[in-house]
Amino acid sequence: MTETAAPAKVKEKKRPKLMAVIVEEGCTGCEVCIDFCPVPECIVPIAGPDENNPKFAQTVRVVDDLCIGCRLCEKNCPWETIDMVPIEEYDRNYVKYEGLGTPANYTA
Repeated sequence: MTETAAPAKVKEKKRPKLMAVIVEEGCTGCEVCIDFCPVPECIVPIAGPDENNPKFAQTVRVVDDLCIGCRLCEKNCPWETIDMVPIEEYDRNYVKYEGLGTPANYTA
């Protein structure tokens, strides 16, 4: 008799306690946050100008499924336009917009 190995369990990613949220009105699109983020493609440039920030040609957004809540983007943003929001508040007040965390009142 041979024993059959049990199927490997798929480990789900643990949700972070905090989620990075870009305050688009203050974002200059400088991409410093991208440079400091340890997760590839977690923060992505978005072509602009955005109606919330018409002075700049781009802003950035956080891909909420990839954010680990490490705070490095917040700590290194020279414009202080990244807020770390508790995950419960994020779930209540933000919606997914093409995989990106966006304020619930956002209109594209």
